Amino acid sequence: MRWSVSLLPFGVLAAFVTAAPIVERQLDLYQLQVSCPANKKLDGRFLAMKNNTLGVYDGDDTSPVKVYTVDSQKEGCTELHTYPVGIVDHSIGLLGPPSLLTLVDMTNPRTVQPGDGNVAQWDTFRISDGKLTNDAEGQWLAFPGSGNSWNVKWSDGSAAITADFMVVDVLYKSAGEGRYNGD
Repeated sequence: MRWSVSLLPFGVLAAFVTAAPIVERQLDLYQLQVSCPANKKLDGRFLAMKNNTLGVYDGDDTSPVKVYTVDSQKEGCTELHTYPVGIVDHSIGLLGPPSLLTLVDMTNPRTVQPGDGNVAQWDTFRISDGKLTNDAEGQWLAFPGSGNSWNVKWSDGSAAITADFMVVDVLYKSAGEGRYNGD
């Protein structure tokens, strides 16, 4: 009898814990849209992901990437994390040589180790007037790929580019709300 009395508080606690609601935080979701009035095939299309690279792709196997914002530790900057939220952290980032960075999906971005001469940035995005930019000087460029696909990169203007490209803006468009179960 004595052991059942000592377990009573645990039973009461377990009843309260199982009855407690799950804390759920709503996330404002966004999609990234390319603006390029000079090229109607590119203008208005949404960025999607293929092989961890963001760009404009055709096909049923791609859909627009959804992101949510997290305040960066860098003043005035934002991190863009992909939705849905999973066990492993995925963030949109820029990777490559500093003069021409490719827009990519980074898994656990704080642990990314770029190769020699390359940089990895995931916490340097700025959002202003509905446009997405990087903290560094530069602009978005879109390079034609196979078919009707385009690769999107950030250029600081110092790279010697011999390929065809279009100067574009990346717009930040509302895509509704999502859920994040956690802290």
